[in-house]
Amino acid sequence: MLGLSALAHDPAAALIVDGRLVAAVEQERIDRIKRSTAFPAGAVQAVLDEAGLRLGDVDRVAYYWNDRGQAARALYSACLQAPANTAGFARMARQRLRGLAAPARVADGLRPLLGGAPAPPLDFVDHHEAHLVAAWASAPFDAEAALVVDGRGEVHSTSLYDLRGGPSAPPRLLETSPFPDSLGVFYGAVTQLLGYRALSDEYKVMGLASYGKPNEHWAERIGSLLRVGADGRPKVHIPSLQPENCSSAELDWLTARARRRLSGPFRDADGSFTADAYDFAYAAQEALERGLLGLLRRLVERTGATKVVLVGGVAMNAAAVGRARASGIVDELHVPLAPTDAGASVGAALAVLRRRGLPLPPPGELTDPFVGPGFGPGELRAALVASKLPFREVDGPAAAAAAIADGRLVGWFDGRMEFGERALGARSILGDPRKAETRDLINASVKRRESYRPFAPSVLEEHSSRYFATGRSRRMGEIVAVTPTAHAEVPAVVHVDGTARPQTVPKDWPARRFRALIEHFARITGVPMVVNTSFNVRDEPIVCTPDDALRCFASSGLDQLYLGDFVVDKEAFGG
Repeated sequence: MLGLSALAHDPAAALIVDGRLVAAVEQERIDRIKRSTAFPAGAVQAVLDEAGLRLGDVDRVAYYWNDRGQAARALYSACLQAPANTAGFARMARQRLRGLAAPARVADGLRPLLGGAPAPPLDFVDHHEAHLVAAWASAPFDAEAALVVDGRGEVHSTSLYDLRGGPSAPPRLLETSPFPDSLGVFYGAVTQLLGYRALSDEYKVMGLASYGKPNEHWAERIGSLLRVGADGRPKVHIPSLQPENCSSAELDWLTARARRRLSGPFRDADGSFTADAYDFAYAAQEALERGLLGLLRRLVERTGATKVVLVGGVAMNAAAVGRARASGIVDELHVPLAPTDAGASVGAALAVLRRRGLPLPPPGELTDPFVGPGFGPGELRAALVASKLPFREVDGPAAAAAAIADGRLVGWFDGRMEFGERALGARSILGDPRKAETRDLINASVKRRESYRPFAPSVLEEHSSRYFATGRSRRMGEIVAVTPTAHAEVPAVVHVDGTARPQTVPKDWPARRFRALIEHFARITGVPMVVNTSFNVRDEPIVCTPDDALRCFASSGLDQLYLGDFVVDKEAFGG
């Protein structure tokens, strides 16, 4: 079963063979275009290569969107939400009608990969169903309810489900909110107001919010765009939006009048953010969190659930997820590996398998992030030989740990690439958390990104509670408070607001050599963690291949590159 997200943002492919998730990868990692919107032909080929299959061997293709199944409702919703101006209404209607061409567009995208073989049958899955099943099937507990919150589906932007019938029963849809009444649209519009790109840079706004403080002026302005009712339901002020634009990062999501009302002196003459920008981001983040908590409480009130899954693009907001988990509204809260539309490629495949009564992968397999392309020692050596750079063979984990303890910044490339937004030990840049300057050094010489953005710690799970207000957070999915010990011992991973976004690394972590690296570092320094950020520079995707890693290493301030047990020193580049 091949799962696809395509024809919009976050294109990806996932392959399930005989009840096993064999591979999953985002298109951007293959074509090397950050936030690529290309048809995921490269991603499809990559997952097939991992399985040693051809597209003609695939039984069915599951697609993560279903305008055909909801055409009438989608067009009716478009009429209700459409702007008064004729051009805007026409654009929205065209968007809805374009979805009906998805079968032909997907077929055209897959045709070059078939080599003359017949195309597999194409199954359509409602977008929120794809999100739901990705979260439900991967939950480490028997989920009782689900909350899907994103920018938009075919019709809905928010869906609440009752799952108390169990995995064998169909989910019961309790209530929905229609696009564009959407927390995702709200936060995307805020992202644009701060000069960032919607549908990709929302996480930067979350980081910016950490520097802000409560400000009545900006809280009122944000309140004019998003309010949370007494019933817990967030409501976006629809007249402030241009709904026909809210699926494109290139167009303004807010009306000119709303932009004037909500804009402010967000940049200084030198381009740096002002205190108003920080406070505006703070107010927006606070509103998003209140909206998400309101929905979670509403779901619990309607179902009595204590075990809930949360999914959709809004679930990528780690600060909101951390607050939801700490709120005590539910006993258990699960966010899947990739809650974005990329992860809906997995969900679509799972939904079709479930629909056909076929076995699903076990939950533990669906939470293993290391399902991307992998490269053996022979391929790593061949890439190094072709680069004509001198390299040495070492014990990678031990050597890298010693280098980090000595103050070096290292690129770590080992095993199969992660699926999802986070670098979790296969494609990482690593540094010493004991030195506050590590954060600034990585930002300035490697990542070349905004200085206000923090870096995450990867900590041995059994030591996590000594440093962070969590004992388990294996995929960097939540922001939590740090302890006084963290402030004293690992300042590089403590954000300005006294929080961190940790990855806890258990003893049975699939990336065993990454766990071994942290253990070596702990033996050397007494500190059971390293700074871990994704292996890429600004405006590039995470590296996928050895050649990607070598290019990134050459153009950055990294001191060493580890490709498995091979190491290249920056001196090999003459600097």
